[in-house]
Amino acid sequence: WVWQSVDKGTTIPAVPTLANPSELGKKFDLCVTGEGITYLLGKGFSSLLPYIKVFARVAPKQKEVIVTTFKSLGYHTLMCGDGTNDVGALKHAHVGVALLSTVPLQRSSESSSSSSPSSPSSPSSSAPPSSSSGSPSADFKSLTRSPLRQEKTVPPSKKPEPTKKTLTKEKRIKELQQLLAEASTDPSLVRLGDASIASPFTSRHSSIACICHVIKQGRCTLVTTLQMFKILALNALILAYSQSVLYLDGIKFSDTQATIQGFLLALCFLFISRSKPLNVLSKERPLPNIFNLYTLFTIFFQFLVHFTCLVYLVAESKLLLPESDEEFVDLEKEFEQNHLNSTVYLISMTMQLSNFAVNYKGHPFMESLRENKPLLIGLLSTASILVVLASGVMPDLSAYMEVVEFPQEFQYRLMTVLGADFVCAFAVDRLLSVLLGTGRMKLPGSS
Repeated sequence: WVWQSVDKGTTIPAVPTLANPSELGKKFDLCVTGEGITYLLGKGFSSLLPYIKVFARVAPKQKEVIVTTFKSLGYHTLMCGDGTNDVGALKHAHVGVALLSTVPLQRSSESSSSSSPSSPSSPSSSAPPSSSSGSPSADFKSLTRSPLRQEKTVPPSKKPEPTKKTLTKEKRIKELQQLLAEASTDPSLVRLGDASIASPFTSRHSSIACICHVIKQGRCTLVTTLQMFKILALNALILAYSQSVLYLDGIKFSDTQATIQGFLLALCFLFISRSKPLNVLSKERPLPNIFNLYTLFTIFFQFLVHFTCLVYLVAESKLLLPESDEEFVDLEKEFEQNHLNSTVYLISMTMQLSNFAVNYKGHPFMESLRENKPLLIGLLSTASILVVLASGVMPDLSAYMEVVEFPQEFQYRLMTVLGADFVCAFAVDRLLSVLLGTGRMKLPGSS
C-alpha cells in the first residue's frame, strides 16, 4: 500500500507515514478510498484521520466509522447525505443534513402552461386522460365516479338542488385529487425512506450550499445567547446593588417605575432575540462558550465602571435631602418621591440601557445595531425619555414617572457622569474584545 499523487509522479510507502502522519498531511492533501480505510483500520487510522481531506467510494459502515472516530477524537462533526446508505452516519454526527437527490421542478411554469389554452400543435392535450396511466389521481377519479349502488334516474325537472353538505363533500374530493396529483409529480416532497428521517435538517436542494446557512444560523444563535447572558449578568448586578444595599437607606422604586422598567427590558430582549444572521459567512470564529476570559473580564470591568458612577451619584444626591432626625430608616414605609429615589432610578435605567447598547454584537455574525431597527428605535426612545426626565423639561411626564425635579447644577453633573459611564463601558468592552474576544480553532490534542 502506497500514497500516490494524481499524476502518479510521486509515490510514498504507506506504512512509514503512519508513525508521523502530520508531516505528510502538511505537504499533501490526502485522499483515501474504502479499500484503503479497510487496510488502515487497526494500523493507526485514528491518528491519520484528521489529515485526510477526501473520502472516496466508501461503504455505509465505513461512513459511520469515520464519523464516530472523529467524535472520539474530540471533533464536532457535520454530515450530509442523500440516501439510505447515509442514515447511520447522519445519526452519529453532531449535525445531520439530508439532501434531496432531485431538484424541484419549476411549479410556476407548469401551472402557467397548464392554465393556457391548448395550441393546435398539441392535439393530444385535449384528449381525456387514460384510466390505465396508473397515477393516483386517475385511480381516485375512477373510484369516485363509480357509484356503490344503482340509483333511480330522476328527470331533470325534478332533480333536487345540491345541498351545502354535498357541495362541501365535492370540494373536499377535488382538494384530495389535487393533492394526489401534486404528490405524484413533485420530487421535492419528503417521503418515507429518505435520509431526512435520520437527520434534524433537510434541504430541498441537492447542493451542499445549505451547510453555510446552517453554520450562519448557528453562529448567530450562539452570539445572541452569549450577549444575552452578559446583559443579564450586568443588569442583575446593578439591580442587586440598587435594591438590596441601597434599600437599607430607604431607596425603593414605585410600582409605575418598576413596571415601566420591566416592560422596556422585556422589549429589548425580544428585539435582540429576533436579530438575523448576515448573508456572508465570516472567516472569524465566535467564542464557543460563556466561560472565557473575555466574558468574565468585560462583566467585571463594566460593573466596576457602573458601580463607581452609582456610588458617586448616590453620595451627591444624599446632599440634596433634608436632614432627618430619625435614627433608623423605616424600611416598611410607602414609596416617597425624593432626590435619592429619583437619582437611583435614572442611574439604573441608564446603565441597563448602556448594557444593551455596549454588549450587542453585530458584524460579522449578525445584524448590526443600525440594521436591527426595532432595537435601535427602542434604545433611542428610552434614552430620550431618560434625558427628558433628568432635565425636567416635561413636568407632566416627570410627575407620571414619579421623578422629582433636580437643581440645575445637579442635572448637569448627573448627565455628565452617565455619559462618561457609557463611554468608559464601551471602551472597556471594545478593548477586551480586540484582545480576547476572537475565537480560535483548537484542534483536539493540541496544547
